[in-house]
Parts: sequence; C-alpha cells; structure tokens
Amino acid sequence: MTRPVAVLLSPVWPQPGGSGRALRAWDWMQELAAGHELHVWASQAPGSTAGWPTGARAWAGAEDLEPPAPWARRLGWLLPGLGARRPGMVAHWHLPRAHPPALSAMARAIGGRPVARLVVFRLYLHGVAARLRAGLPVQRAELDLDDWDSATMRSTAGAQWRMGRRLHAALAWRESLQYRAIERSVPAGYDARWLAAHEDLPAFPGAAVRPNRLPLPQPARAGTAAPGGVQMVFVGSLDYPPNQEAALLLAEGLAPVLRARLAAPWTLHVAGARPPDWLRARLQAAEGVRPWFDVPDVEPVYAACTVALLPVLAGGGTKLKTLEALARGMAVVASSQAVRGLRLVPGLHYLPAETPEQCAQAVLRLHAEPALRAALGAAGRDWYAASQDLTPGPGT
Repeated sequence: MTRPVAVLLSPVWPQPGGSGRALRAWDWMQELAAGHELHVWASQAPGSTAGWPTGARAWAGAEDLEPPAPWARRLGWLLPGLGARRPGMVAHWHLPRAHPPALSAMARAIGGRPVARLVVFRLYLHGVAARLRAGLPVQRAELDLDDWDSATMRSTAGAQWRMGRRLHAALAWRESLQYRAIERSVPAGYDARWLAAHEDLPAFPGAAVRPNRLPLPQPARAGTAAPGGVQMVFVGSLDYPPNQEAALLLAEGLAPVLRARLAAPWTLHVAGARPPDWLRARLQAAEGVRPWFDVPDVEPVYAACTVALLPVLAGGGTKLKTLEALARGMAVVASSQAVRGLRLVPGLHYLPAETPEQCAQAVLRLHAEPALRAALGAAGRDWYAASQDLTPGPGT
C-alpha cells in the first residue's frame, strides 16, 4: 500500500545527539516517518543521515536560499517594522531562489501527489514553505515555532548586554522587533502551530504545546558520588549567548567562591561546541574549570559527573540541557530560566539557584548530603521517564 507523503522543512539535519534544534527535528522525523513517505529538506549542505528511519529521503537546501542583500538587512535594522512586508530584511530569514534546486527536485520526486502533512520547523522557514505550497497540494500545514522568537531574541540581547557586548545586544534587540512584527500575521496561515513551552501560549492564541523530548533510553545510572571529589558539569552550545553567559557565571563567579569554601578535589566541567576565541581564552584561564571544546561525544563528560549546574539567565522555549541532565539521573541545580516550560518542582526535582552565590550554597549542600543528591537524581530521572509519554496537544 502506498503511504501518504509528509514533508519536514528544518534549519538543521535531524540528529539524535545534536543541538537542541537537531533533537527537536529528530523527534518530528520519528513521528512523521512512522506513517508517511517522508521527505526532509534542511537549509544546510549535506549532513549525516545515520540512524534515520528507513525510507526517509534527505534534501540539502543550502543552495536553494537567496543570499540577503547587505543593504536590505541594514535597512531592516534601522526600520524593524518593514520586516512585516519585506521579510528579506529580517535577520536569519530564509528566502528561496527563483529556481531552488533541492526544493524543486523534492517536488518532482513527490510528483502530483498531495502532501498529507507539511511540518515547517521554525518561523524563519516560512518563505521556503510558501514556495513549496505554491507548487504542491498540501492537505495540512503545521508550523513549529519552538520558541517565541521575538521574546527569545530580546532575552538574548539582555545576555549580550550583561556580558559587555553592547553592539551585539543592540542588534539582537532590533531583530526581536523585526520578528515581533512578523509574528503578528505569519503564524495564522497554518492548520496547527506548536510551541515548546506553556509560558509562550498567550502570545499565540490557538497554538498548542509540543514538549521537547529526547531519543534517549531511561538511564540505569543513579546519581552516586563520582571519584575525585565533587564533579560538576555544564553542557551547551558555546556559540549561543545565553550559554556563554552561563559558562562565564560558573567559571568567573561560582568557581572563585568554591575555591574559598570547598576543599579540593572538585572540578567544574564546561562542555560545548563552537566557542569564540574570547570565550575559549576566559574559560581556559579559570582555575578549577575543565573545558571540553568541540568534543564529538559529551557522554564521557556526563558520566564523570553527578551534579549538573544550569545557571541560564536568558533564552526561550525549554532547555534540552535540562532534560539531558534529568535523563541521566544527575542532581540538578538550575535557574528558573533553565527549567522554563518543564513544570518541575523545586526541592523535589532540582535545587533552584539564580546567582553564583546561590549555586555555591546548593553545591555545598549536595556535597554534604549525598542522600539528597541521590534523591534529586532519582526524582528527576522518574520525571523524565514519565514525560516521554506526553502526547502533544492544546494545554498538555
């Protein structure tokens, strides 16, 4: 029997062990491939398809996109409201060429068959989706906003400002205005709209929550003491300003406090990809910090640690790094931003901390109370296992 066609438009290659976007795209791919002939278009050069569902076809769309004119982007920064009518002025926006090769080849492979489900992952791929919908009959179109982009960019601008990167902060704030203008109209043209966090629903009436999930088995490892003293870890993409700010808060805020209050040995591990040179230098210079840059697999880093520190103060959506720590049965110390959208209970699933001083108090407590460390890890792991059974839908 011929299966119905589904198309996933993604900014990244779906991967089970990749970035947060790659993991969310992976989750979509698993759902769509289960009952459809799946075509995946990604706005990148060809990437790995290891582990993809049998029959899923990949289309690399890097050559499909029209490079933005520098003058248009500059004008968009000066007059953000113009982005609502001319999305080409908007930073990160994806517009297809007149004859996009991969998108056209995918349409030819589908032929005249209707697309039962078109899933557009991220708002800035709307232009690509519009081109595809103009040439193919689409029965159901869904937009996964993931984050509330304008709010996330505004929050990211705050992180840049606090790190002293004032020009970058101003640009991020301008971009947030651009996206807010677009958000008022574009998402309404879809049959379903999805967000990762319940907190973002008021901005998009009629949208529903699709929780972030991980393609990880329930781990058997409990949060027991690791050899070599207290071993703490932070994992996050280090080209992302909110993660950069969190890493610096740990390396330059928490580590000095721990050196004064916690007897050695202890180590603070910071793992992440693509750190800029300025951040790389500051993390390497911090005493008590063990950087792990661009490692192919962070599992050995996680395995050596029992405490995950997540002092994230900016960003949006829900944090995959928080889910990863909970899934591994680690004791979690987290800010309110790090547990955003997850409905975790402070004191049961994690210890709350918003400042380096509060992080230090939580670490000292976990060091002194191994039973608490184990209880937090077990409760977090149980919550993670139950959360994988959630069915996306309004109000879930």
